[in-house]
Amino acid sequence: MRKSLLIFLLVFSSPAFAQENSRNSLQFDISAFLDVYYGYDFVDQMGVENRLPFLYNHTNQNRMGINLALVTLGVKTDYLRANLGIQQGTYARDNYANEPELFQWIHQANVGVALDKNRKFWIDAGVLPSHIGFENAVSTENLTLSRSIIAENSPYFETGVQLSWQKDERWYFAFLYLNGWQRIRAIPGRNRPSFGTQATYTPNENIKLNWSTFIGTDQPLEAETMLYFTNFYGDFKLGEGWRLIAGLDGGRRTLAFDFDRNWWGMSAILQRQFSEKIASALRFDYYNDPFQAIATSLIDQGIQTSGISLNGDWKLGKIATFRLEGRWLTGPVLGIDSGNSDNYFLLGSFALSFN
Repeated sequence: MRKSLLIFLLVFSSPAFAQENSRNSLQFDISAFLDVYYGYDFVDQMGVENRLPFLYNHTNQNRMGINLALVTLGVKTDYLRANLGIQQGTYARDNYANEPELFQWIHQANVGVALDKNRKFWIDAGVLPSHIGFENAVSTENLTLSRSIIAENSPYFETGVQLSWQKDERWYFAFLYLNGWQRIRAIPGRNRPSFGTQATYTPNENIKLNWSTFIGTDQPLEAETMLYFTNFYGDFKLGEGWRLIAGLDGGRRTLAFDFDRNWWGMSAILQRQFSEKIASALRFDYYNDPFQAIATSLIDQGIQTSGISLNGDWKLGKIATFRLEGRWLTGPVLGIDSGNSDNYFLLGSFALSFN
């Protein structure tokens, strides 16, 4: 870990560059991101080292950590694009737990080719950012410091082939052929492919509506289980510095020798941008997965929880951001074996972003 952090800091301290060759429009872009955090839990989780089992970001409990140290290289021409992101941190540890150690370094690794002269149709292949939801692994790109429960229990990345069509300024469509639910390595043994779709409607600069789906599996063929999942969200800029994002997830796991298991959740975030450097956001979460269809639990009763959070953001110069968030989650079931139906924690982050 110390060696990987040293490598990251050496790269991070180097100047970023963007260079373009006018003859073939070749562009190189390097970006770097570092998110250092400390989380304090007011509820003792009975010796469990990490935060709630259904959360996968900023999970160290009562100790400092690096959630994400990321360096990304992008290359593109008029008709070709490629991205390689190298990462370390507790985000990689928790979200890539089922991957070989080498694959845990890969944030993204993909190549894309334009299929028409107007560059409206693209085909991309490799490790791709997830087509689901409005939050991602880079904390400063999200309205809140911690992630919504619906984001934590849906893919952050996926591996496969994506065919996309930017019809016009308003409509975007994508179809994906994937090797599973948040996976790099193929599911061991015999398996079947998974599929995803995305449709985005942006009628103007203040409104964005998105619908994404997933049909596939996260287990070998012998398990005889399938996942059916849909996500919808709306992003609204309300004027006077206000912004609202609301998302809704729903899914079903089918089982050959047991009853089908459903889950659903929602999140609504209201942000107020007071100035270029100061912002705050209030979030409401609800998540219901009573039979552990997708979310991880330490008990047999699944997860049924709701909660609120409030965060403040302060930009320090051009590359640094300090964020502080208080979050409360309540039962009836939080999915931890501690007898508590409430969880309170404070989370602080200092992030550096260089593009």
